[in-house]
Amino acid sequence: MTGFIAPEFDEKAHGGLPGPLPAGEHIVWQGSPRAAGIARHVLKTRWIAGYFGIMLVWLVATGLYFGRAADDIIMSLVIMTLAGAVVIGLARWYAGAVARATVYTITEKRVVMKFGVALPTAFNLPFAEIESVDVLERADGSGNIALRFQPDVRLAWLVFWPNVRGFRMARTEPQLICIDDVTEVAGLLATQLHANAARTQRPAGAAEQTMDGTLMPFPEAAE
Repeated sequence: MTGFIAPEFDEKAHGGLPGPLPAGEHIVWQGSPRAAGIARHVLKTRWIAGYFGIMLVWLVATGLYFGRAADDIIMSLVIMTLAGAVVIGLARWYAGAVARATVYTITEKRVVMKFGVALPTAFNLPFAEIESVDVLERADGSGNIALRFQPDVRLAWLVFWPNVRGFRMARTEPQLICIDDVTEVAGLLATQLHANAARTQRPAGAAEQTMDGTLMPFPEAAE
């Protein structure tokens, strides 16, 4: 498995990938996360809004209890409301930036995750390294697909955030986050995993290449 940094690659020239796929390999599915989903489920904007709502109630209650002037209470409420709006606004802006910078690609042999708001980074995740796939579907049909790798594969949690599952730092699980029609995409991925295992005549998850952190162009990042 190979990760590589490509800050100036032309996504449009290669269909959202940092380089051309090896001969005979094709894109099965490609997509990006939903900005609204990132804001709500990853950055927890509703929790943030709830926190500031509680603070507004607290300001009113304490102001009345201690007999503060109405003008002082109103000013405190305005300041707290503005602070909450700024925090939530920044979170939503960042969620949009993450969504625009992130592209997930599934081929017949690998998953490629391209992300990075400031410095685009792409990771080649060969099927042979994947041990299992977990799917989380939400009521609106969107959700996450977590990739669990072989025990000997070591990945940096901070490198993949927010495209990562929870706080499983001991055994990091890269995750396709907040994608539409997650069940359908997971089905496509499962089909390709089984087909790849049959082609290679080895159990799904059998290691083909170790994680060495080498930086190299995409065409050489074969599984």
